[in-house]
Amino acid sequence: MIVSVVVSIGASVNLTYAQEAAAQSEANLSKQAELASDQPSSQAETPLLGDGISADQLHSPVRPNGPVGANENASSEAANRREQKNAKPPLAADDRLSKLFGEVDQLDQLSEVRRPHAQSPAANAVFSAEAVGRRTSDVGSLLKQAKGAQGVTIQHRTPITSDTRVRGQRVGQILASGSYWAPARMDLDTMMSKIDSRLVEDLILIKGPYAARYGPSFRVVDLEFVHSPRYKSPEIHGSTSATYSSNGDHWYGRQSGWGGGEDYGFYLSYGHQTANDYETGEDGFFMPSSFKSRDVFLALGCDLSDHETIEFNYLRLDQTDVEIPGLVYDINYLVTDGYEVTYTNLAPAFFSDQFSAEFWYNRTRFEGDTSRPGKKQQIPSLLTELESPSGADGAATTDVDALSAGYRLESILETRSGQYAFGTDMIVLNQELNDIETFAPPHDNNYPIPRSHSIDVGLYFEDVERITDRLSMTAGGRVDGVFTDSEDQVKGVPIPLSDIKEAKLEQAFFLGAAYLTADYRLTPQWDINLGMGFASRAPTLTEMYAEASFIGSLQRGVTFLLGDPKLKQEKLYQLDAALRYSEGKNRFGAQTHYAWIEDFITYDLLDPPGTSDGFQKGAAFTNTDLAVLSGVELYGQRQCSDYITLFGTTTYTQGTDLTRREPARQSPFLDRSADPRGDEEPLPGINPLEARIGIVLEEPTPRPSWGIELMARIVDNQPRAARSLEEQPTAGFTTYDVRGYKAINQWLFTAGVENFTDKFYQEHIDYRAGRGVYRPGITAYVGTEVTY
Repeated sequence: MIVSVVVSIGASVNLTYAQEAAAQSEANLSKQAELASDQPSSQAETPLLGDGISADQLHSPVRPNGPVGANENASSEAANRREQKNAKPPLAADDRLSKLFGEVDQLDQLSEVRRPHAQSPAANAVFSAEAVGRRTSDVGSLLKQAKGAQGVTIQHRTPITSDTRVRGQRVGQILASGSYWAPARMDLDTMMSKIDSRLVEDLILIKGPYAARYGPSFRVVDLEFVHSPRYKSPEIHGSTSATYSSNGDHWYGRQSGWGGGEDYGFYLSYGHQTANDYETGEDGFFMPSSFKSRDVFLALGCDLSDHETIEFNYLRLDQTDVEIPGLVYDINYLVTDGYEVTYTNLAPAFFSDQFSAEFWYNRTRFEGDTSRPGKKQQIPSLLTELESPSGADGAATTDVDALSAGYRLESILETRSGQYAFGTDMIVLNQELNDIETFAPPHDNNYPIPRSHSIDVGLYFEDVERITDRLSMTAGGRVDGVFTDSEDQVKGVPIPLSDIKEAKLEQAFFLGAAYLTADYRLTPQWDINLGMGFASRAPTLTEMYAEASFIGSLQRGVTFLLGDPKLKQEKLYQLDAALRYSEGKNRFGAQTHYAWIEDFITYDLLDPPGTSDGFQKGAAFTNTDLAVLSGVELYGQRQCSDYITLFGTTTYTQGTDLTRREPARQSPFLDRSADPRGDEEPLPGINPLEARIGIVLEEPTPRPSWGIELMARIVDNQPRAARSLEEQPTAGFTTYDVRGYKAINQWLFTAGVENFTDKFYQEHIDYRAGRGVYRPGITAYVGTEVTY
């Protein structure tokens, strides 16, 4: 569900440090010019690598959506764009080569258009170059492996499917921006799994309620997809890449082509990957995780005038035979189609200085079942837990159909000291899920999420003000009306849903959000950032209308879920503080946060702990009066010599339910999860303390031709477990990876060995159903890419 291509719209500037940034940029350019003086200047010798590369790196094309200066008017901006188009493009090195391993803090490397979206104390930036350097699959795995994204963990469902968790929060609380990315089904499908990590230019991770334009949420992942390029004269280019991973015989290939002229451009890419079961760190212990996946991405752009641009994007994803260990179902097929059209006007005739309009429509449908031999081996209890005539050959099927549609209209009004952005959006969601036990009576064999609907209409604003040369502040807010309903009669369910839920299915939520951030430059190297914000979000359609659907969510995996239409909206209050140091490649920083969440949506087990396994084990969604989430993120990077750089990051999040006693509305027990022990308990699904340390050896040029990275990931024990939800503590572990690259003219070669000590381990949030889910053992890979 919710699949389309995101194009960041509108343009703005870093108002806080415009003069200082310009001076720093000039100094950096001078330094790069000195370093590059010994390099060949021929364009033919410049490596130009296509997949995931931003449009302004493809033989220096002219980007259609250039930044607007804080004190420039619309006519001067249009003139600047004409001059930029007519200027002779400089010969630029492939910027990706300096980003294949990434850095611990990359906010200052964002473009001028993107940088204002990351003006908060809880922001990180990640570039797609690391998708090549680190062999990532979807956007979730890129966020997890990137050094520049702290506070992120993922639940690996399959090698190509990962569920992103940000500071302990999950789907519903995290929003993937643009065309409102969300899962069609919260276990088999995730909001990031449809997006190949090589198709994005960059990601901005906003780990708090500090963004108004994306919709109601507590955390935001802002995706910037590859743009259609522009050139002074017509050009066409292409790239071919392939990667092979030894563990599971995972093959990945991608063919891309792009081109255009002065006022038009296109980008077309096809990706194909297959894999067999991977082996864990224990010899002979394989996870059923084979898959086949294909995707097509198309971006078409046209400049209607020197200040008007229209962009069309299409994404098609086809997946078949996807085995998912730890969950009830495997996917037989999954199809996603996503469409988006974006119109940008840098000199509108009405009262604003910029205007943009974005429209999208996305649809995902898939089917799955429990019939594969790997499923029966991984979770053998399914044969007896699912209904069957013999009592030993139970089976079930699932089918899902979900869509999203909507629009976003935004205007920007520039002032002498800043800018105002204001807009409106609408998000329409439609979802249906059927979980059918094959041998159950036809009138009572379905455990669905009935066809459900949600309409969200919102208004938002943001004010960015430069108070002094050192201080800037941002204030924003939004209001939303969310209206939901669901079908009452469902085939295979003998009783109307409203009678089962003992509630009206039509619900309405009125949401609000507001935030204030401050950014103060102590010295040219040191910055301090503070933020405070409030946000609210409505329950998801799954949380409201699920009727015993077999959706894996808790650590134990095999669980059915019950929704509640009477759930209250969550309300989050958060404080953030950050300190950053940046000088050249030397970067250090600390981020800390504390959040109070009223009416936090959590789980209530409907069977007493310790009873028999199976679908007797269900959980109902419920509100707890108050929960808290807090934590700290540290990072450091030190250039020890021209060739050697040391780095390290640390992330710790702690979550606590302070009012655990009250059970779900329809629970048969007096205490939540039939457990009377105390009011406080750790929240489920919170990863433990984690650190990454490493060393990078890289050629000391702006266009490095080789690099090697050695990294250790150190994960502590997790003794804090939600025992009433049968969550178990997890042992700590350490894994080691080594990877490298070599660029030769237009060729790029990559290779590495992940988990080279062959550690046998599982993450705290990995499923425990059946034999349990364990991560891959030693994995060697090699890859190559050529651009022409």
